[in-house]
Amino acid sequence: MFKQILTVCTGNICRSPLAEALLRREFAGCDMHIESAGIAALVGMPADVFAREVAAEHGLDISAHRARQLTRERMVSNDLILVLDETHEQWINRRFPEFRGKTFRLGKWNSNRNIADPYGEPKAAFTLALREINEDVIAWKQRLIKRS
Repeated sequence: MFKQILTVCTGNICRSPLAEALLRREFAGCDMHIESAGIAALVGMPADVFAREVAAEHGLDISAHRARQLTRERMVSNDLILVLDETHEQWINRRFPEFRGKTFRLGKWNSNRNIADPYGEPKAAFTLALREINEDVIAWKQRLIKRS
């Protein structure tokens, strides 16, 4: 089983912190380290207010989250890199092709879907993103548990 999972989006203030929190909840009690980062992170910024609100409405607390930049070191130290959309996958594959084998879309098991970026959108877009991220996290959990 993977011991270290990294979720990646653009600014690391919306989708990847939600994915990080959902993965942590799903793998609670497992010996796993889960973190998130952004390809163009708003370093040090808290999660978007709507992301915090929809997280809280679903029993998740991301209030302490602060955005982190995706770095080579962060990618090296993680076993599995889950990106939120195709643009993140392409960015990693162009800049760090050596990580292609451990980089996948979070939506891989759901038709390799992309999770739309809700940044700047109404709260409903964050609710939809959280629902889709949760579905994808559950799909990954089912596959990862089978491997252990």
